[in-house]
Amino acid sequence: MDERRWKVGELADATGLTVRALHHFDEIGLLRPATRSQAGHRLYTADDVRRLYQIIALRQLGMPLRGIIQALDGHVDDLARAIDRQLEHVDQVISRQHQVRRRVLAIRRGIHQAQQPSIDQLIDAMEAIMHAGYFTPDQLARARQRHQEPGFAETFSDWQVRCAHLVDEIKAEIQRGTDPADPAAQALARRWNETMQEMIGDDRQILSAIYAKIDGKGPEAATHGVLDAIAWDYLKRAFAVGYGHHR
Repeated sequence: MDERRWKVGELADATGLTVRALHHFDEIGLLRPATRSQAGHRLYTADDVRRLYQIIALRQLGMPLRGIIQALDGHVDDLARAIDRQLEHVDQVISRQHQVRRRVLAIRRGIHQAQQPSIDQLIDAMEAIMHAGYFTPDQLARARQRHQEPGFAETFSDWQVRCAHLVDEIKAEIQRGTDPADPAAQALARRWNETMQEMIGDDRQILSAIYAKIDGKGPEAATHGVLDAIAWDYLKRAFAVGYGHHR
């Protein structure tokens, strides 16, 4: 039986990536399809899909595309360290979910004993639920410390205004039909990321957690209406097609 082949559109639909991102991966040598059809269309094999999984996993860890190429094309130590970091992240997520479970079980025990859970219990559980999938305890501690810095509230309001203006500019480029790989879109993506990094004190781990929260809760809920789904999707596409090369 012939091995299954995926067309670029099919692979994009299956993974949530854009066709443009897969084309870009091909152009820079990160993921080159094994074969092409008689008409010249890209065809991906199971091995290509496995490599794409590794690319996505390493990208989620914050590794730039050039670093991923090196890690996957012979730099075993880089790949091993990246996998170790991913495993550590998974362990942290599992640990936080166990904390949520213990706190929810405590509330359930109170209900079964015909007792009202205390306010402290409820707040404790709500905080654990809200942050379980996104922030580590250390990240939460760093974020709280950042929020307590003198003048943070006023500066945060300024960042919100700047982000809102950036979203307006992003929507304008969307209306013009500007490709996310276009220099104008890439410049907006850089400005967005720089503004976010300023807001969280250039802490890339917290920035990664914030972006995961935006994906998990939805952009409007996570940003209190500053960012909508269309603008967030456009930003992600701009990040995916090589934003890391322009830093």
